[in-house]
Amino acid sequence: MTGLELSHLTVRRGACPVVDDVTARLSPGDCVGLVGPNGAGKTTLMRAALGLLPHKGTSSLARLPAPERARTAAWLPQTREIAWPVSVETLVALGRTPHLGPGQRPGPADRAAVDAAMARLELGGFATRCATELSGGEQARVLIARALAQEAPVLMADEPIAGLDPAHQFTTMALFARLAAEGRLVMVSLHDLGLAVRFCTRLLLMHRGRLVADGPPRAVLSEANLAEVFGLRAYLAETPDGPVFQPLEVVR
Repeated sequence: MTGLELSHLTVRRGACPVVDDVTARLSPGDCVGLVGPNGAGKTTLMRAALGLLPHKGTSSLARLPAPERARTAAWLPQTREIAWPVSVETLVALGRTPHLGPGQRPGPADRAAVDAAMARLELGGFATRCATELSGGEQARVLIARALAQEAPVLMADEPIAGLDPAHQFTTMALFARLAAEGRLVMVSLHDLGLAVRFCTRLLLMHRGRLVADGPPRAVLSEANLAEVFGLRAYLAETPDGPVFQPLEVVR
């Protein structure tokens, strides 16, 4: 399986560093939560790591030739507009494109990957539905399934649970954790620190473009870091049902 190495990754807008000198090594089996306030540089970091933005420093993914990169990393951007009125099954099958040669039609292995991805997102009854006629939350699940159908060893998702109802937020994060346990590298940006604590094995905390903390969730979401980065005081504890995180008050 494949990991991700970032070395002094920097992205500038004019003279301003939006991502500032980030170095990290992420391994297969990690479920990494990328957390931080709005404007911290999370989306820019992920896009630069994928080679989608000009940057200084290096990313092991960005250095790959485009066809190999498409087979190595699945990318779920924050913008989730479905433009064409195609069936759900057809849309999910687009995730197999990096594995097909010019003019090649999907084979049994491709169909099996599509079926498995749809089953994991509870979309088995949606196959013939028109994707543009689904609710926003249903469309989000379809696009996650498309990313899973790619069967890439690295999955990067930008706020994938935004717009989902609480049950599907929970099951989607549980799915990402299982994918990591199966040996993939999963990197997901999110604002729900409670779900980050529960399902992520590691957190990267961004603030003003810099990586200010990297490690296990309890260590990263320390009292000092919460106050400095989020302006929050919170309750964080281990319970018989797993870790629980609850913001208590704004301290700024």
